Amino acid sequence: MIKVLDYTKNPLTLMGICASECWGSKPSPQIGIDCIESGHHRVLEYPEVTVLIDDYSARVIREIYTHIIGTNRLQASTRYIKYDEFDFITPPSISKNDLAYNIYYDVMCTITDAYRKLEDMKIPKEDIANILPLGMESKMVLKINARAILHMAEVRLCERVYWEFRKFMKEFLNIVSKLDSEWEKIISYAKVKCEVKGYCEEQHSCGMYPKRENL
Repeated sequence: MIKVLDYTKNPLTLMGICASECWGSKPSPQIGIDCIESGHHRVLEYPEVTVLIDDYSARVIREIYTHIIGTNRLQASTRYIKYDEFDFITPPSISKNDLAYNIYYDVMCTITDAYRKLEDMKIPKEDIANILPLGMESKMVLKINARAILHMAEVRLCERVYWEFRKFMKEFLNIVSKLDSEWEKIISYAKVKCEVKGYCEEQHSCGMYPKRENL
């Protein structure tokens, strides 16, 4: 679940106002579009979106932290929040296999039981948190500008990216595109990097586009 908390209204209009000051021209949303298509992406740093990310694993939340430039993040604390009961993400490869699911579920129950026992022993929550799994659901408040969104899409829409992050990326782009018509236009430029460049840079390619060295 992704919930929009705040966002820049009419982002292309804002981009046009900012860029027009550099060019000495009359502001218009078209100037913002021209900047995107001309590769002048610094102006994309002015529009921002702030969202609450929930129902995604701590693993995905951790991966979002690798996107440093153009973002600000606050994550649910394992120091202050009690996790004697936690929801967790079950990968499709496990949920489709009864034996695998039973093993997976038993592990999560064991962790929950251990958490409660350590809590009964008056162990601080910040120390008990060391046993919590990457598969547990976590929350994050993410503030991100439009330039960072397009960059994240280039990287995280790749077929070789972990399935849950691809799911997050697609949901995020879908939600932002519905904020208004100008955000919809910006998100139309959110494409995986091989589609942008016309070739694949990955060592292990999915085959959608030819490898760069083969061109």
